[in-house]
Amino acid sequence: MQMSGGPFWGNVIIIAISGAITIGCFVAMFWMIFRPGEKDPQHAKYDILRKDR
Repeated sequence: MQMSGGPFWGNVIIIAISGAITIGCFVAMFWMIFRPGEKDPQHAKYDILRKDR
């Protein structure tokens, strides 16, 4: 009797990698939203985020 776990473990690995990438993207998104680090007053975002809009 041969035990083959190839498809199962392959799926587990793909799901784990995809999940890690997704979590990394969410971490980067929240990091860039709450701590963008951009201080240049001439940056294009300040044209969009002006106080008079």
